Amino acid sequence: MKVSFGQIDRVALFGGSWLMAALCRRLVGRDLDLMLFTGPRHLDDPVEKDGTTLRQIVEQLRISYCSTDEVNAEPALVSFVTPSTLGLALGAAWVFGKELVARFNGRLLDFMGIALPQYRGGAHYTWQILRKNRQGCCNLQVIHGGVETFHQGEIIKRKEYFFPAGARIPQDYFDAAIPHELAFLEEFFDEVGRGEGFELRPLQESFSSYFPFLYTPRHGFVDWRWSTEEIERFICAFDRPYAGASTFVNGQRVYLKSCHAEYSDGAFHPFQVGLVYRKRDNALFVATRDGTVVVKQVLDEEGLDILAQVEPGQRLYTPQRYLEAAMTFQAVYDPEGIQEGRQT
Repeated sequence: MKVSFGQIDRVALFGGSWLMAALCRRLVGRDLDLMLFTGPRHLDDPVEKDGTTLRQIVEQLRISYCSTDEVNAEPALVSFVTPSTLGLALGAAWVFGKELVARFNGRLLDFMGIALPQYRGGAHYTWQILRKNRQGCCNLQVIHGGVETFHQGEIIKRKEYFFPAGARIPQDYFDAAIPHELAFLEEFFDEVGRGEGFELRPLQESFSSYFPFLYTPRHGFVDWRWSTEEIERFICAFDRPYAGASTFVNGQRVYLKSCHAEYSDGAFHPFQVGLVYRKRDNALFVATRDGTVVVKQVLDEEGLDILAQVEPGQRLYTPQRYLEAAMTFQAVYDPEGIQEGRQT
């Protein structure tokens, strides 16, 4: 079965992210009436390396925008939707209700940058890095509305690719993904403009997986009992643009970034794990069960690099209560950001 969207002269954009900022820059040159619907946490998030926010970009581009906690009851959206309006969600914080979806009459789509139906949930790149997964994918998915159909709609357009071997941290994944995703979306708008149809393809649910949302300050604690590779991957998975993986030194919580595994000094006894046994070239050499983790950034709670204050013989450690809490904390987000969450 094929679907087509007819003549489109308006586009309602939902959500935020670096990709949203890049797409706004590309779409503003087209003959389309654009409006962005977003939540407070997305609007003032930095979406470019110089710290520029999404709000600053849309204001610079003179794109109309609406910040709302509940898009389903937003009057500005009701007045914006016409029979020639296409809706596109990119990381939107809401579940679209069936009544709102019906207003779009099949023209409300969700962009997902994961290999659906795998990696549903949140913190996609963190989970992929933990599993050494380098599969990238672009999908446009039909939104049917309601919690029961969330991320289960048919795919109308899909393209797979792979992240480069040098991609180690989430920011590397974001940087590599955006050119693929932007080209994919621009191609889609070209196809819509030519009146092309799109094949509806259901998801293969037998391959589905789900990994929950994460909150770095609560989930990102290093367990020094893990293997060298596991610790390295964990620290990488919470690196830029996130705050970093957490541990303690001298009773102070610190955040680790810019690390790599090293094996030339051999394995260490379990009682030695976490010990800083060497400091050289602005790097800490930290003992692990089967090797070494070399750390080049140690940040305090204010984000200041305090690596110079850490000396050989001191131990990086994480109290067990923090590790247990990280395993049971469930991150809950809404349009304003992280909520209190809950323990399972």
